[in-house]
Amino acid sequence: MGYQVSFAMALPLIVLGVLLIAYCLVDIARTERQLLLRKWQWALAVLILVPLGAFAYLAFEKLGIVQQPSTAPEELTTKEGDGTLFLRRDR
Repeated sequence: MGYQVSFAMALPLIVLGVLLIAYCLVDIARTERQLLLRKWQWALAVLILVPLGAFAYLAFEKLGIVQQPSTAPEELTTKEGDGTLFLRRDR
């Protein structure tokens, strides 16, 4: 005695899944900014890891849970005289 799911019950979830994947793929293709992964890597993750790949893309890239530094890395320099290390940002 198992529980059977009809196609009519699953159809809204299938449609939402397809729309989510389509949105992510279009957004990946159109983006001009630097992503955490390469575009082909995000597209592969979205297509293979349904729906986890799409949720990961939205969380990390769109919501900005992990941010890339907006400036070049800072260099380590020493203060004159006392030899203490500090970070200096060259602008």
